[in-house]
Amino acid sequence: MIVNETHGDNISVDDFGDVLSTRGYGPLLVGPAIITILPTGAIPGVPDICALLIIFISVQILIGRARPWIPKKLNNFSMKREKYIRVVNQAKPYTKIIDRYLYPRLKFLTREELQPIIALVSILLSLAIMVLSFIPFMAAIPAAGILLLGLGLSSRDGLLLLLSFAVFFISASIIPFAWSILT
Repeated sequence: MIVNETHGDNISVDDFGDVLSTRGYGPLLVGPAIITILPTGAIPGVPDICALLIIFISVQILIGRARPWIPKKLNNFSMKREKYIRVVNQAKPYTKIIDRYLYPRLKFLTREELQPIIALVSILLSLAIMVLSFIPFMAAIPAAGILLLGLGLSSRDGLLLLLSFAVFFISASIIPFAWSILT
């Protein structure tokens, strides 16, 4: 837990980056994907903004950055350690449930050499989000693929990566159908 791996009264975004670096870019993909999947994804423009953020993150994976670039102002943002502990304790029951299903398996699919392929799939899914965002809640389908990618990277779960590739193919097959509805 980040509290055990940091020092001081405050925990900054930079501290999170140091601790989460062992989980790679996965957690950064999960956030925008969830925003797109939830009802917030039906708000015009929200899926597109999330998709652009995912593309920004994925390009960093593609070029091989060991750690994501975050603007200095955001990187220095911090919260009180006590508040963080309170939030973590509230989330523990939910994370325990999730942890039962996410664990390292098919680890050969999470190797560093395959990261560029994962980044490309994430970029393509983001583009699918942008195309499908014109139909309410349709962007949730490719966003689910990105969610699976992020969780798979975070937990080194190759099975989730395989499932995300399946969602990619489903999303790609939906685009012509969705496009025909719009025209």
